Amino acid sequence: MYKGDYKDFLRALGYRESGGRYNIENTYGYLGKYQMGESALKDAGYYKGDPTRRNDWIGEWTGKDGVWSKEDFLNNPRAQENAIREFHRKTWKYIKALGLDKYVGKTIKGIYITESGLIGGAHLLGAGNVKKFLKSNGRIIPRDGYGTPITEYISKFSGYDVSEITGNVYTQPKANEKEEKDNDFVWDVDSSSSVDYDNYDEEYNNNNEEENEKEDKTIWDLFF
Repeated sequence: MYKGDYKDFLRALGYRESGGRYNIENTYGYLGKYQMGESALKDAGYYKGDPTRRNDWIGEWTGKDGVWSKEDFLNNPRAQENAIREFHRKTWKYIKALGLDKYVGKTIKGIYITESGLIGGAHLLGAGNVKKFLKSNGRIIPRDGYGTPITEYISKFSGYDVSEITGNVYTQPKANEKEEKDNDFVWDVDSSSSVDYDNYDEEYNNNNEEENEKEDKTIWDLFF
C-alpha cells in the first residue's frame, strides 16, 4: 500500500524516533528528530569522529550548516533535515554495495521488502544488520538497545516512494503485505536510534502534541 513520498517517510520516521522534536538526546547519545549517532553524522559530513565507539561526541565537528557542536546540531532543524537526507543517500549506497536491493519485491517472514523498508531498517540498526535479517531468511532478527526489532522498521516504513534517495522508479507494494512476529533468533545490539520514551513525561507529550505538529509543519514549509 502506497503511504506517501519521501517527505511523508521522514515525517513518520521523525515522529517514531523523537515525537517530531529536534532538541532531544536519548540515553544512548543519539541526537535530534531522527536520533542520529556519531557514525550517521560522520557519513552525512557533520562530525569528524573520535576514537571511541560510543556516542560521547568528544570529537570535532566540521562546521557544515554552521554546526560546530552537539548543541548547535540540536538547535538547528534545517541542519537536521539536511543531515538525514545525506545520511539516507549514503545508507542506500551501503545497501546496494551489500547487494540487499535485490531483495526488493520479495517477502521475508511475512514482510514485503521495499526500498523504503530497507532504509528504515538500516536507519535503526545499520545496513549490516539488515543483511543479517535478509540473508538468514528472517531467522536472525537484530534488536536495538531498547529491544526494538529491525522487523518493526522494515515493515513500518515500507511502502513509501523514496525515489528521491534511490533514483529508482517507485514500485507499488503488494496489497497483502503483512508482518509476522518472530522469536527464532535475536541479536542484541548495544546501540539504539530509538527514543527512550520512558524518560519523557506522558502528560507533557499530550499537552504539547498540537504545538509540536505546528512547529514541524513550519519547518517543512521552510525546507520545501
